[in-house]
Amino acid sequence: MMKIKNEFLIILIVMFLLSALISAQDNIGISAEVTSAEMAFEAKDTLVITLAWTGEPYLYSIDDFPIPALEKFQILGSSSMVSSQKDSSVTGGVVATRKFTYVLEPTDYGIGHIKPLSLSATNKVTGESFPLQTGQISISIAKPIPPKEKSSLKWIIVIITIAGHAIGLIVWLFIRKRKRRNTPAENPRRQYLDALEAVKKETVADRKRFFSRLYRVLIQYLENEQGLELSGKTGQEVIVVLQSIQDDHIKASFMAWLERLQQEKYRPDMPGVGEVEDMYKTVYTFFEKNISK
Repeated sequence: MMKIKNEFLIILIVMFLLSALISAQDNIGISAEVTSAEMAFEAKDTLVITLAWTGEPYLYSIDDFPIPALEKFQILGSSSMVSSQKDSSVTGGVVATRKFTYVLEPTDYGIGHIKPLSLSATNKVTGESFPLQTGQISISIAKPIPPKEKSSLKWIIVIITIAGHAIGLIVWLFIRKRKRRNTPAENPRRQYLDALEAVKKETVADRKRFFSRLYRVLIQYLENEQGLELSGKTGQEVIVVLQSIQDDHIKASFMAWLERLQQEKYRPDMPGVGEVEDMYKTVYTFFEKNISK
């Protein structure tokens, strides 16, 4: 008999605690607020609807994402966020919130309204639903600011500025063209002598490379000064094309030089300093004597 009484007492205590827990969990409320109650027509406002309860963050569920009814507003975007924080003053020690945020844009000026929003929150533990409703919010929307009219003076300034730039460009082109006309033509001899000096200077540490670079300078001379088409041709093909040169001295000199340079390409040992110097002086003297100033 005593055992039955103890079990009954335990059942009563469990039912009491469960009832207290459910009662605490059913403590849910709703609120709504906006960033500003007065706004410019060109601005945007933010509406935040907040559900708050004591208990775990996902204790309550909402059937659908709530969409408020609006007057003189439209929704540009929306989002939802659930959070919780500890609070020793409430049963369970946790307060949870779910916020629905809406970005609003005016569609007309005057007094805009966010009408009362009704929704239902369902307790996932008990399955019980709780109807919730916000109050109506009114927002004063200022008249649109008319676009500033562009004065005729501003257009005159713009036209004068454009005309000034155009005249300046014409003058600059004229001066540049006159300078080109008065500038003496580039010295062809100096062009090849400078290229030859650069080859020698840049290949001091690699004398074998001197002959490879010199080959390019000679080919450039033959193309520019003798009018030969040598692009893409092999060494032997270049020798064949040289036969068309009318000047026997130039023909013989270049045939000998190019054949020598072809041999240097496959030479296993490093050329001596004297060999490089002799070749450099020979070609340098040729350019000085055979290219007019």
